Amino acid sequence: MDKEAQMGQADAQAAQQQRLDAQTLTSPLSTAAAIDLAESLKQRRQPLEAAAIYRQALAHLPQDLRLHNNLGDCLWLADHPWEALAPLLEASRLDPQQPLPQRGLANVLRDLNRFEKSAHYYLKSWQLAADPTTAWSLSQILIGLERYAEAYRWAEIRFAMAEASCYRPQPFWQGPQAEPNTPLHIWSEQGFGDTFQYLRWLIPLCSQPGHRVLEVEPPLVNLLRQGLSWLEHPPLVEAKTDSPAPIAGRSVSLLSLPHLLGGAPLTPQAGPAGAAYLRIAPQPSGGTGQRQPGSPRLGLVWAAGRKSDDCFIWREFIKRSLPAEQLLALSAGLEASGAELHNLQFGADADLIDRAWVGRLQPDSDFLEQARLMANLDLVISVDTATAHLAGAMGLPCWLLLPFSADPRWLRQRHDSVWYPSVKLFRQPASGDWRQVVAAVVHSFQRQAATLNWLDP
Repeated sequence: MDKEAQMGQADAQAAQQQRLDAQTLTSPLSTAAAIDLAESLKQRRQPLEAAAIYRQALAHLPQDLRLHNNLGDCLWLADHPWEALAPLLEASRLDPQQPLPQRGLANVLRDLNRFEKSAHYYLKSWQLAADPTTAWSLSQILIGLERYAEAYRWAEIRFAMAEASCYRPQPFWQGPQAEPNTPLHIWSEQGFGDTFQYLRWLIPLCSQPGHRVLEVEPPLVNLLRQGLSWLEHPPLVEAKTDSPAPIAGRSVSLLSLPHLLGGAPLTPQAGPAGAAYLRIAPQPSGGTGQRQPGSPRLGLVWAAGRKSDDCFIWREFIKRSLPAEQLLALSAGLEASGAELHNLQFGADADLIDRAWVGRLQPDSDFLEQARLMANLDLVISVDTATAHLAGAMGLPCWLLLPFSADPRWLRQRHDSVWYPSVKLFRQPASGDWRQVVAAVVHSFQRQAATLNWLDP
């Protein structure tokens, strides 16, 4: 079957499913039927449609805890946290000993930037059922409350999660005090941004001689071999494989180093490069074309990573990414103020808008090529994705555009970052309000462009 026929078949199946859904909505639903139908809609990234199913079922089954809880979860996934509060509170009232409504309330309160209350409900949920997913979520909120030692203790429970992905098996390294002079393999975990953020703990770890191997995803290898070569005893950087060979010594996740070594947020200030702990030389030619005299060079990133079709990850992609209309407004405003614009976006979203760029990444570029291009720029403007972390790790000026319910690592209300001194934060004043963020960025750039002397790299 050719691709066009496959697409036609998929469209027909979707239309048939919509007809079945519509027929189901005309009659009362049992709890089991409502959950089955709503969960299928969630899997198709339709949380609001799933919420409608739960509302219909609740009209006939108003005392059903699961329906209230799942309705709140769907509204939260649809990024409607205020609406999600009522059904989750009702689920909690119906049975205060059920842990899931407590965790649901904590998720919603996190998105409303009420971190203290969120931590309270995560802890309450944990006390009712020691679920490692709850412990991980609590650890992230504690980071937002700057309670770092507690946060990283709770984070270690993540390895008991069913979906935990350990590149190497336990037992893990227990730290330099417990296991001095042990050959050590350090492996990346979570996303690229987390890797860039936590590489800073290699500075104290690599201050003493020892055999250390850093195992990361292939797109990071070239970048980290160069960017970490300045360390006193740099690690050997190797690409992860599908079937890692056995090792002598121990292994540890990069994300466990804060717990084992302490000192969070550990923003290094020593050395000639200041806070830069990834040190990348710019491309000799600049890689950005002929520069107009006095024109500042800006790199733009507007879309977060599309990692899977999971409803939560898709929600985060939509929440963190600039829509095309606001990207057009941002690029037009910056260009009107004299900026040269460079496209730093990876992947399918690199051509979201139709415009000419002074420079851009090639489709097969890796992070080293992106970093070299960034090193020739005066400023990087990015949404919350790996590029912002890379700019911060390199000590490059970066303006980070954040949704209202930003990741707790960026704290609340602040316009600077405890992790990256070179990063300035621009926050949505209300959920989904990118218009005011774009206006603030353009205004700030206009003000700085009028006073700064932009220099050639």
